[in-house]
Amino acid sequence: MKLVTPTADLHASWLAANAEWGGEHQDGAATHLARGLDLTDPVDFATWVEMLNDDSVAATNHWMVEDGEYLGAIQLRHTIDSPALADLFGHIGYGVRPSARGRGLARQALREVLTDAREIGLHRVLVCCREDNAASISVIRACGGVLENIRHVDEFSLSHGVSTPTCRFWIETAS
Repeated sequence: MKLVTPTADLHASWLAANAEWGGEHQDGAATHLARGLDLTDPVDFATWVEMLNDDSVAATNHWMVEDGEYLGAIQLRHTIDSPALADLFGHIGYGVRPSARGRGLARQALREVLTDAREIGLHRVLVCCREDNAASISVIRACGGVLENIRHVDEFSLSHGVSTPTCRFWIETAS
């Protein structure tokens, strides 16, 4: 598996992965940027990919790809300067398509992105996941994550689409 810059060339594979996710939100894929776009349309998809690769956005997006197949996404947010990022989402978000899970892809991607975080001057990063996501908790811990707390559901989290408790882990990026 390689982390690659998002590309419109993977449209068909991304659509297949999206179908596995139920056509809904994909963790780490920044699909929120595509509001108003029809990602099944190649032109709209290419527009979204351009947004993902826009240098003016304070985030770096990578796609997990193997043999030309889209397997998932990971996003490094350079800052967590909003309450939602600081409390619920953190510096790094990722997701692996259901058919590719259990192969260590998330762990590999997170380790690589921790190096990117260190290179842009982040000495530690916040990584959050749902309390009921045992696989993600295992990935985060395997990459050095230390649990700070579990944020319980309240009106704020519900207003941001988070309806389960959120585990908040810090990972040191310095070697």
